[in-house]
Amino acid sequence: MYAEFKHSMIGSYRKPPDKITNPSVAYREAAPQDNLPKKLEPLSIPNSHALLLALKTLQDKIHRLELERTQAEDNLNTLSQEAALYKKALQNENNERNLAHQELIKQRKDISAQLSAAQIRCSVLEKQLELTKKVILNAEQEKNFALEQQQLQWEKGRDQIKLNEKLEKLEVLEKECVRLTTTQKTAEEKIKHLEQKLIEEEHQRKLIQDSAAQLQTGLEINRILMSSVLPSQQTKKKKSAKVTV
Repeated sequence: MYAEFKHSMIGSYRKPPDKITNPSVAYREAAPQDNLPKKLEPLSIPNSHALLLALKTLQDKIHRLELERTQAEDNLNTLSQEAALYKKALQNENNERNLAHQELIKQRKDISAQLSAAQIRCSVLEKQLELTKKVILNAEQEKNFALEQQQLQWEKGRDQIKLNEKLEKLEVLEKECVRLTTTQKTAEEKIKHLEQKLIEEEHQRKLIQDSAAQLQTGLEINRILMSSVLPSQQTKKKKSAKVTV
């Protein structure tokens, strides 16, 4: 059918005709030149059959042309519908492409805004990180200082405890020293008292010795006297005894 449309004067929407000509010219070209009388002549009986055939052929051609025209109109309507659908699809595709492009631009803007916000946030976070580092460093320094102060206080307290212990020991030693001093004084007084007593006793002893010496001397004197007196008495006694006898 497409081959017939190709060689027809209208063709089809898929296969256009090789050459578009005027239908009247085409009809004249298609009609045999010999069959067209140059002038009207009376119909003769032998030519009536040929005329009928020519009319039938012409009617067939006209019918075929009408069919081709109808088919061409249908094809044109179909082509118009397809063109409209294609145009609509193309318009929809363009709209979608435009929407996609606008969405892409919007996404790029959103991404750019998000990137800018992220960069700003990163900058803020970096500053906060630096501040946090400084705070941590200050806290570490304060902690170390507090530990050092605590260590100093502990050492000071320990030294104070040692000092208190030493003071307590010193106080005990002072008390012991006072006690020993008092004891020493008491002992010295006792010693003095004993020495005085010994002096007195020595004096008494000397007195006693002197008295004893004097007594001994008196006794010696008495013994000597007695020794000198006794022999004479014994002689007298012996003499008296002899007289008596």
